Amino acid sequence: MSARSSIRDVAERAAVSIGTVSNFLNDTKPIAPATAERIRAAIDELGFIPNAAVRVMQGARSPALAFLVPDLSNPFLAEVSRGIEDVALEHGHIVITCNTDGDLDREQRFAQVLAEMRVAGAITMAMTAEGEPLQLVKDSGARVVLVGSHSDEYISVNIDNPLAGYLAMQHLLDRGHRHCVFFGGPGAAPQIAERLDGIQEAARDARIAIEIARFDAAGNDMASRLRAAEELLDDLGGATAAICANDLLALALQTAALRRGLRIPQDLAIIGYDDIDDAISAVVPLTSVHHSGRELGAHAAALALGLDHELLPVSPPRLVVRAST
Repeated sequence: MSARSSIRDVAERAAVSIGTVSNFLNDTKPIAPATAERIRAAIDELGFIPNAAVRVMQGARSPALAFLVPDLSNPFLAEVSRGIEDVALEHGHIVITCNTDGDLDREQRFAQVLAEMRVAGAITMAMTAEGEPLQLVKDSGARVVLVGSHSDEYISVNIDNPLAGYLAMQHLLDRGHRHCVFFGGPGAAPQIAERLDGIQEAARDARIAIEIARFDAAGNDMASRLRAAEELLDDLGGATAAICANDLLALALQTAALRRGLRIPQDLAIIGYDDIDDAISAVVPLTSVHHSGRELGAHAAALALGLDHELLPVSPPRLVVRAST
């Protein structure tokens, strides 16, 4: 096949106009699925390679999705990233991953670059979520999608966080626990408040007065999580169970508790969130709220690319019970 195939060659092979091929390449107008398939087949047969740089200079969007993530060391977020890549690659896009560390200044700097690049869409699980950086990207014409929380300003892929909190608390109530702590991460993520609402609802439904104290880690690194876990244990105040914002926090708490000679779950029951692989292989296998990161990422990417018609409902969270409770 010739490496010098042109957009005109593609149009002739697919029996469509040059304008239709341009619309397909630049994603500027809806194209019938059958027509899109003919164009795609013609591109493959001719070995046609669009010049992305020229297309962007001519006003097209860059064939890229951005993923702004607060902590890429979290295995669950890596799974979300894989789901985004699955859909992006299938539709001719690459993924640019931006690790923000939950820092507003980093988000702003990333947002400026992404807006200048004219990315097709931006997906975020960043802690500062709905501030100025996202608006900057949105104003550039990109579709902005929030993952994990609801927003009136942006498209969102929302996990049922109240149900997740409810399931965790109901399980602990069934085990006889009445005094619990909530171990959260850095930042004021809205999904955390939603899970706490679910926890309180489970207690109300059981007509049981429970005491819930909240402790938050100051950073995303393991040292910060362990320090926060030690502080929690220093001020446990008779709590017999802990619900954690994610599995990494739960595993840090388990490590700190075992170092002190506490028995899990006899002295302290622990529930995590995300059900990462390490939850299964922990010293005491971790009870965790499961939801599919890869599915969330794929769903978010479809929304960012305007493929709403291809979406299926996001699976609800479910509790996976193991030895830690």
